[in-house]
Amino acid sequence: RRAPAVARLTSNVEAFLRGRYDAVIDALPGPDPARAIVGRVLGKGTPVVSANKALIAADGRRLRRIAARAGTSLRIEACAIAGVPFIGGFERRPFASDVCRFSGIVNGTSNFILSRLAAGAAFDAALEEAQALGYAEPDPSADLSGRDALAKLEILAETLLGVQLPAGAVSVTGISELTPGDLDAAARLGGALKPVVHAVRKGHTVQAFAGPAFVPHAHPLASISGRDNAIVIDTRHNGRLVFAGPGAGPDITAATLLDDAIESASGGGAEAARPARVTVQPPECEWLGKWRVLDV
Repeated sequence: RRAPAVARLTSNVEAFLRGRYDAVIDALPGPDPARAIVGRVLGKGTPVVSANKALIAADGRRLRRIAARAGTSLRIEACAIAGVPFIGGFERRPFASDVCRFSGIVNGTSNFILSRLAAGAAFDAALEEAQALGYAEPDPSADLSGRDALAKLEILAETLLGVQLPAGAVSVTGISELTPGDLDAAARLGGALKPVVHAVRKGHTVQAFAGPAFVPHAHPLASISGRDNAIVIDTRHNGRLVFAGPGAGPDITAATLLDDAIESASGGGAEAARPARVTVQPPECEWLGKWRVLDV
């Protein structure tokens, strides 16, 4: 992509680590060499913002300990359901985050492809469309196999349930074998097939899986289509909470990374803008008898 020329650009890790920064953004694609870089940056007391799902799933607990010892922060809002900022709120609110279970659609690529299959498209055509729109990587194997969803499941289990899922312990199924006929059958049974992650904690046991699942039409996840993601969280104190929004696309991830970076560099949230003075008018909408019709 075209971008303004930057003052300094280097692929030399040691040269980079000699610099002083207000915040560091990690957008690398895997755990190495990110784990060494992020660990050293945090150890120097510099806040880090990461969209690196593989790194946080594999090494998030150790990196949080480093950040805590150095008095800095590791923010990971862009790692799961990037377009819906909810992870930070749960990290900062212990009573709201007393979670017993969650179910979610956390991979926008898979959800987009299944939505297109449900509309009658062939799998290869749906994948090509997702790649053309920027929802799928040139190598989509992590999305199609369920590896991306598993990494997010591991992050969410630690964030929401306070547990670390052992490597290789979770059943993972991809979407490559699904056909339009499978989705038609699900619709006839009163639901939809969705790419789901699920975890429920029962004492010292966690039941979890990642893969396609039948979702009844009455469930909040049944209506989530296209690139959108959603998570349904059952809490002990606040009941059921539902968060939904866009989950795929580089623009969404970039905006979330920048939000986290601003918050990290400022030591909190961005300064609130001065409210504008406005004129209030009745909404323009259709009427059904005496009731306004909400424009959705």
